[in-house]
Amino acid sequence: MDITYDYYRIFYYVATCKSFSRAAGLLSANQSNISRFINNLEHQLGCKLFVRSNRGISLTPEGEKLYSHVKIAQEQFRAAELELINDKT
Repeated sequence: MDITYDYYRIFYYVATCKSFSRAAGLLSANQSNISRFINNLEHQLGCKLFVRSNRGISLTPEGEKLYSHVKIAQEQFRAAELELINDKT
């Protein structure tokens, strides 16, 4: 399975924001593209990651498992970026 980092990054923002549209705003993307990326990720993983309702979204048990790993990775990427920025000053 060869899933790009962008899919996981988008998943992270949607899960953190609990909203496709808010995540789209943070990522400077449109909501339909964000939805498409999440649908592609769900298809590639073979499971639903979000429960969608008219009241919003929430993570499925599979989504919770994935989020626990993706959150750690995202935090590590941020720490590396900050370290490199601080090394320049």
